[in-house]
Amino acid sequence: MSMNSKNLLILVFSVLATLSCVAQKSKRSANKEASTPPVATEAQEAQATDLEVSETCLVNISLFAESAKYKNYADALAPWKAAYAECPQASRAIYTYGSRILVWQIDKEKNHAVKDELVTKLMNLYDDQIKYFGNDEKQPRAYLLGMKAYYSLLYRPTDYKTPYPWLEESVKTLGLDAQPSFLQQFVVVSSELYKADAKHAEKFIQDYLLANEILETNAANEQLKTASLFGDIDTALDMLFVQSGVADCGKLDDIYAPQVQTRQKDYDFLTNTVRFYKRLGCTTSDVFFNAAQYAHNIKPSAESANGCAEMAYTKGDFIQAIEYYKEAVSLATSNVEAADYLYKIAIVYNAKFDNSIKSREYARLSIDRDPNKAAPYILIGMLYANTRGMYDSAPLNKSVYWVAVDKFKKAQQVEPTEDVINKTNELIRTYSRYFPTTEEIFFEPDLEAGKSFFVGGWIGESTICR
Repeated sequence: MSMNSKNLLILVFSVLATLSCVAQKSKRSANKEASTPPVATEAQEAQATDLEVSETCLVNISLFAESAKYKNYADALAPWKAAYAECPQASRAIYTYGSRILVWQIDKEKNHAVKDELVTKLMNLYDDQIKYFGNDEKQPRAYLLGMKAYYSLLYRPTDYKTPYPWLEESVKTLGLDAQPSFLQQFVVVSSELYKADAKHAEKFIQDYLLANEILETNAANEQLKTASLFGDIDTALDMLFVQSGVADCGKLDDIYAPQVQTRQKDYDFLTNTVRFYKRLGCTTSDVFFNAAQYAHNIKPSAESANGCAEMAYTKGDFIQAIEYYKEAVSLATSNVEAADYLYKIAIVYNAKFDNSIKSREYARLSIDRDPNKAAPYILIGMLYANTRGMYDSAPLNKSVYWVAVDKFKKAQQVEPTEDVINKTNELIRTYSRYFPTTEEIFFEPDLEAGKSFFVGGWIGESTICR
């Protein structure tokens, strides 16, 4: 087996393991929701509504509620059935305890036909709860639809079409209040529908983006106790989305190209398209360029200016690309964002104009905006290392490698990630070989090991001789 094949298998198994772990977490969360849904006090649950309810019904409600409260579902079953049949509108307890009783029945039933009938009863129970108590604050219609979908998928795991609209309404209505399990199942079900029918591709993308926004927002909410769970599910669903194949740039173009042309005045759609293409790395697509240009014409933003810059760069108009990047800097809403655009300008000046001075200028401006990024320091180090002919003396010319290594070490300090450490260590090993030798320093009066030395010319920085 080739190394690429091994790596692919490792990735697949990692995704499956992550999804399995998240699924277990979500299942536990949803099971908790199902087994212990929000309930009022026993007295409130056993109390009838404003409608007239018979004394028999009130007694049955009290009997099953008391038994079910202590998970004695066998004793709760008969009075619950009687109350549900006679007065379904009398108390929310009929449904909060009723779902637990039915789940208990389903899980212990061995006969598949009977089991399926019980699942249908559970689905009908949620329909009736929505009918009579769908406006309840603790368990509103949207929440109940999510729970109904959860149990539908749990007991009928190959049927994706039936629960999909329930999950869609649930997630769209609840928004940031959507349960983690609802969000996970919403995207997974939509993914399965896409697998079965490629025409579902655009809807799958929209569903993923909707759930992703909710998951990312909640994952970043430090006040939310379940923030880490939202983050875990978000990571797993990102992998699922990429592996689905719909994230292929060519497929996206097929979906979005005609829409971008017909919706040239729809600013929200255009900016969302630009953001989506940027996230997936499809920034050389004509669809991305067109969406960015149309959005920029309506209302210039940092993202649309960046998109126009990418377009100009791809077409070889590097001066125009720089101007768009500068506009992106002025429109940026954060220093981190502005630093990214400034760094891109530095790259253009180096790669396309071979202008080390301007490249360093914008790299330094990027550092001023965001001093915690290694890339600008690495770029400056490379600019220094590639400088030639600073002095007539060969040993003095090698001083540029000292200041270059200084920048690589600085990069490690500001962003000590594994990738940065590995990359800069390799650069340090490479350029340290070109340091002046001990003999060269000995015979050069301006150099002395361990002493400060000012590297002149366009560099103009002090370093330590070594």
